[in-house]
Amino acid sequence: MKIKLTFIIVLFVFCLTTSFQCNKLKCRTRDLNLDGRSWLPPKGIPHLTFVDNSGSLTNFKLQVVDTTWVAISQECGNSFSYDYLTTTLYLDPTMGDSIYFSLNYGGWLCMRAVSSNNPNIWMCNVFGQTKEGAVAKKLSNQLIGNKTYQEVILLLHSPGLSDNIDSLFIANNVGIVGFKYANKVYALQ
Repeated sequence: MKIKLTFIIVLFVFCLTTSFQCNKLKCRTRDLNLDGRSWLPPKGIPHLTFVDNSGSLTNFKLQVVDTTWVAISQECGNSFSYDYLTTTLYLDPTMGDSIYFSLNYGGWLCMRAVSSNNPNIWMCNVFGQTKEGAVAKKLSNQLIGNKTYQEVILLLHSPGLSDNIDSLFIANNVGIVGFKYANKVYALQ
């Protein structure tokens, strides 16, 4: 009986003291890096050149913003850094029509394509959406323009939204490689 009582007291003290400590897994000072960065164009490229289905070349302005944030854990008070990447391809001189990507740690990729202030394609969890295949499809060895890309994601027009930007291709280790805009098909030159 004394052994059981001693065991219960020790177990109670252990549970009491550990319940007031920071969770060691949550309190690590691990920096959170981006998974999926290779699906977007690298920083430092001011424009991308595309050829349309009539053979005309067009340079579209590209803006890539790669940011590292420092955050403080509310539970334990320690700091950690995490990356955030945004990419915008401007499709017209007024920069009103655009294709925008944002990538957060953990591979959370969101995108939106907008024309004349109307959304055309809008989704988050792009990599997860490819598993379902309804609005995003993962393709292998896909010919876009005159180039074949090993890993491609096709992002489809969002039902119920404007369709001036109809579809979009991104390729691993390249970024945006093709899209349909204003009834023209564009492929990366």
